[in-house]
Amino acid sequence: MTAGALAGTVAMAFALLVAYLLSAMGVPYPPVALGQAIIEAMPGWISVPLIELLQFWAQRLLVIGVLALYVTAGAATGVAAVTGRVRTAFVVGLGALPWVATVTLAQLLAGSKIDLGGDLLASAVGAGAFFGGLASLLAAERVATPAALGRRRALFAALAAAGVVAVASTLVGGAARAARARIEPVALAVRRLRTSEPVAAGDPAFEGTSRLTPRLTTNEAHYTVDTALIKPRVDAKTWSLEIAGAVERPYRISYEELLDMEAVERPHTLECISNEIGGDLISTAVWVGVPMADLLARAVPRADAYDAVLTSVDGYADSIRIAKALDPDTLVAYLMNGVTLPEEHGYPVRALIPGIYGMKNVKWLQRIEVATFDFQGYWMERGWSDVAAYGTHVRIDTPTAVPRLVDGSVIVAGIAFAGQRGISKVEVSADGGKTWGDAALEPAPGRHTWRRWRYLWRPAGPARYRLVARATDGPGQVQTSVQRPPFPDGSSGYHSIEVSITA
Repeated sequence: MTAGALAGTVAMAFALLVAYLLSAMGVPYPPVALGQAIIEAMPGWISVPLIELLQFWAQRLLVIGVLALYVTAGAATGVAAVTGRVRTAFVVGLGALPWVATVTLAQLLAGSKIDLGGDLLASAVGAGAFFGGLASLLAAERVATPAALGRRRALFAALAAAGVVAVASTLVGGAARAARARIEPVALAVRRLRTSEPVAAGDPAFEGTSRLTPRLTTNEAHYTVDTALIKPRVDAKTWSLEIAGAVERPYRISYEELLDMEAVERPHTLECISNEIGGDLISTAVWVGVPMADLLARAVPRADAYDAVLTSVDGYADSIRIAKALDPDTLVAYLMNGVTLPEEHGYPVRALIPGIYGMKNVKWLQRIEVATFDFQGYWMERGWSDVAAYGTHVRIDTPTAVPRLVDGSVIVAGIAFAGQRGISKVEVSADGGKTWGDAALEPAPGRHTWRRWRYLWRPAGPARYRLVARATDGPGQVQTSVQRPPFPDGSSGYHSIEVSITA
């Protein structure tokens, strides 16, 4: 039985590797497709605590768990294959179970996000690799009994059947569509620029501060958090944005038509609502897009309009109040740091909404529907905030736990953010909040961005200190000291770090 378990484990590992290599062509990786189905089926009372506990690790651990299920099924199949008392049909069915379950559940629960042809192709190839690998490993044992020979023939027959399914799935065309080349971001000249908010000049003293967050985030370093394990791939030539619902003149606009409209360029910070105090799910880029108000004005919203429902090509939906949708600073963005949106950031267009956490800044946008009621989106149904307004918070980037003194002082620095309210002050304390010192503030890159701060701290002497920072927003409201987890309105509280000053 040990030999069978080992053979099944090795065969399944081989099959998963083959399927992973195939996914480089663009077809779904079966464990990821099954993970997506689990995400769609998971109720809020389970998903919310998991996300709160694990944050961005939640998706990774889910995929690892699904991989473990595949390997377990492989090991069990190997054990069954060397057990004479088990029927051959049961062995084949057990080996096929994870692959068949993947296709079935993915299409039932996440069919809008997972291409059937690609999913079927990847699962068929994976199953074939498993059966072929297991049959070969069992053949290497040189067991020549009629039962053993019959079982190996059945496994090779299952391999052949999987091959037929793989060929058939390719012929139906779904896999070919899923396997198209990845769309790489390209520089795109803005045709009609209405306004451009230049990035404010930085302070050289800040640029020379070690470990301090850059003023702007590169596309590669910009955080991403999605409900989709499989990112949608959209052909801009066939894509269109629909404006519909409670409007007088519903219409569709193509990508080229959108590019012909007057655009706005500005730096803008996005933050995930699940970001912990001191976390890194926050980034700043320069975006170009068309004001959503211009798109809605052409459709003429009715007087009873309440929400604008934003829907992605993969079915994800969220909403903002109609007044926020008509805010001139709310954009339908198509450029990020001078290039077309990368696929992971929403190509071809995404919503960019001032003052509201990232979950409502819908990516891969394909529909704006004006609603006359309070629409509850994906995360609202799971208990997260509907308003989702940014809180005020500060993060300490530097120093390290054991800082180096220069002329008896240490540089303490980081970022502060309060959405469109801006930051007017950052203070630092080294004595548990009994006394506070004002940090120097660098000009913010823009009206809707974070602001970097820097404080020259002179420790009283060798000791262990807890450094605490707090921020005050533009209107003068000091951030709350109450420690609160991200769910349901975003985290709050002061950020602190411990440092040791040695003699």
